[in-house]
Amino acid sequence: MKGGMSSVHVFLTRPEGRNGSVPGRLRAASMRVTEIPALELRPLTGHAVPDPGSFDLVVFVSRYAVQRFFQLWNGGADASGWPVQTFAAAVGASTANALRAAGVPSACLVHPPGSDPDQDSEALVRQLDARRLQPKQVLIVRGTDGRPWLGQTLAVQGAHVEFLPLYERVPAHWDRDLTSCLQNALNTQARNCIFLLTSSDGVRAMARRLRELGVIHNWSDCAFVVIHERIAATLQSELAPHRIEELERLALCTPDDDAIVEAIHAVAGPTAEP
Repeated sequence: MKGGMSSVHVFLTRPEGRNGSVPGRLRAASMRVTEIPALELRPLTGHAVPDPGSFDLVVFVSRYAVQRFFQLWNGGADASGWPVQTFAAAVGASTANALRAAGVPSACLVHPPGSDPDQDSEALVRQLDARRLQPKQVLIVRGTDGRPWLGQTLAVQGAHVEFLPLYERVPAHWDRDLTSCLQNALNTQARNCIFLLTSSDGVRAMARRLRELGVIHNWSDCAFVVIHERIAATLQSELAPHRIEELERLALCTPDDDAIVEAIHAVAGPTAEP
């Protein structure tokens, strides 16, 4: 990217309120930042939260799953009364931090370490295996949909698995100004644009909107930062009809703020300094 950091335009597509320190740090580096959620998280009502003490293992698939569970459990109190015989598992370090902040005792936590490049269900199962944990009653707290792999794997290992959907993910609403900003950027300076993509569903939602706006072809000229190889594969699939060559400016990183900022600087070009 030429023209220095002032010409770089970063689009952060995480749900609202999930970008942490990233926007401020990028703006401090003279990048233009637009927060444009691909998906919106909507709480579901009418779901009773069971007693976690009835399970050997309760798995939380996201920070929002943690938030929703503890809003509903124990009258909205913190997790200081978490049953010591029940393990609370997280598919990533950031979700584990949310459990810790909610008050779940560290001795009850199981999660991939932050240094593990794989922050996913497979990494969690490796942790369960390493600790020789073989839960028989498992609750997975998640949205209305998600990857079936974890539940299937635990069931094959002999667990009875229940799912607790507490929220849904739907395409986010963009107002006219936000839509105009995105269209203008892709029509006039796509090579200077960087997109942070943090879920395969978000990639598909974004691609669908860009097709509707008639700028999907320009999107293929942008740079991208993704937090998992599956997200990269989904992006490649969505852009395949619009490209001749493979994406060249694509960075993979872990989902913590430091790694995301570093990856964005890396794809922005050699003039960027974290």
